[in-house]
Amino acid sequence: MNREAQGSQEGVRIRKARAQDIPIVMEINLESLPENYWYGFYKYILDNWGEAFLVAEIGGEIVGYAMSRVEQTSDPVLLGMKDELEGDKSVIDKILDAIRNQLSEERPVGHLVSIAVRPGFRGRGIGSKLLSETVRVMKNVYRVDAIFLEVRVSNMPAIRLYEKFGFRKVRRIKGYYRDGEDAFVMVKRLL
Repeated sequence: MNREAQGSQEGVRIRKARAQDIPIVMEINLESLPENYWYGFYKYILDNWGEAFLVAEIGGEIVGYAMSRVEQTSDPVLLGMKDELEGDKSVIDKILDAIRNQLSEERPVGHLVSIAVRPGFRGRGIGSKLLSETVRVMKNVYRVDAIFLEVRVSNMPAIRLYEKFGFRKVRRIKGYYRDGEDAFVMVKRLL
């Protein structure tokens, strides 16, 4: 790590979230992202995948978070074994792929549901630290085969961050967001 990057991350502490952190996490989510969740959703993630619900602190103040869960899937795209963006497929190929997916064995996959850093704290490497710890936890604690996430096709800073960590765009979901914007599904294979 170069001296400048190291200095920008100085004093940042990544830790597991606690129930009392949820209101602050919700506030950061509201400040940072157009997609918002209700309290019960955060609590559900915390109760079931607490090791993968992380907060970033500076001087005891929570300035960012990353929230993930583990899912079971047989979808080779979400497992990082296939790329739907490589080329157009015929309708028959798509149907055959859907049948194969249904017959395949399900495997654990991490889903990075949400990650955000307060606007005044961006550009300091906090998102990178949260993402790095998320990957470590998913690999070593939950032993998933891959991690996937959805990101707005227009969110180039986030896409660049994910690509820096080895995530690849593998699927495009038309109209995924409430406002009609498409999402890229990005995957990082861990095996």
